[in-house]
Amino acid sequence: MTNRNPSRSARLLVLAGPALALLATIISPATGSGLSLLWTVWAYAALWSLLTALSCALWRGFRHGDWTAFRRYELPDGKEEDFEWSSRTGRYAWRRDVEEEELFGRDP
Repeated sequence: MTNRNPSRSARLLVLAGPALALLATIISPATGSGLSLLWTVWAYAALWSLLTALSCALWRGFRHGDWTAFRRYELPDGKEEDFEWSSRTGRYAWRRDVEEEELFGRDP
C-alpha cells in the first residue's frame, strides 16, 4: 500500500510562507513599523504556498511516480444525489424564473 499523504517536511515547507506572514502581521503593529506593506507580505506568502505545493506534487510525481495529486479527486459516494439541481444558477436560470412566473399565474 502506498502512502499518499504528504510528508511532515513537505507540509512545513508549504506552510512556512503563511506562518512567516502571520508572524510579520503580529510583529508589525507591535514595533510600530506600520501596516502598509503587509498586503505584499501576504501576497508573497500565498504565492510561496502555491508554488511549493505544486513543486512538492511534481517532485512526488517525477521522483516516486505518484501522480495521484493530479488525478485522484472523486465526488463522495451518494452526495451527488443530494444536490438540488433547481438551486443551480447560470446559463439557464432564466428558464426557471419563467416557469415560476407561469406557475403563479403571472405573465412572463
